[in-house]
Amino acid sequence: MALEENPARSGGGSRPDSPVVAGGPAAPGPEDHAGGPGGPPPGGARPVRPVRPEGAPGMGSIFVLAFLVILVPGLVAYSLLRWCGLAIGPAGLLGLLVIIVGLGFFPSVLQRLGWVRRRRGRPARNRRA
Repeated sequence: MALEENPARSGGGSRPDSPVVAGGPAAPGPEDHAGGPGGPPPGGARPVRPVRPEGAPGMGSIFVLAFLVILVPGLVAYSLLRWCGLAIGPAGLLGLLVIIVGLGFFPSVLQRLGWVRRRRGRPARNRRA
């Protein structure tokens, strides 16, 4: 392939002496996106990401749910206890306890919503008595 100067790109911030491959860039083949022998995709293109199923939650939705299930109940518990007149130390510890309970409860919330697959049960082993 011969290199030639690109007259169309000579203005607008690009260097006028930048070489361009004659014939333009080649169409990427299937091996280019799979990371095969062709190396990385041409032109700095990213590999194709797997397609999420329709209606599946994104990463932002999971973080919002974590905020609502873990942090908000702990802050509400702390605020209510302080409003009722409990000192800052015990109210903070009880609020932290509510947050820890929310952390333990969060994976089951994800499973019940169908956002995470349930674990498959292990096959029973033959136990010899």
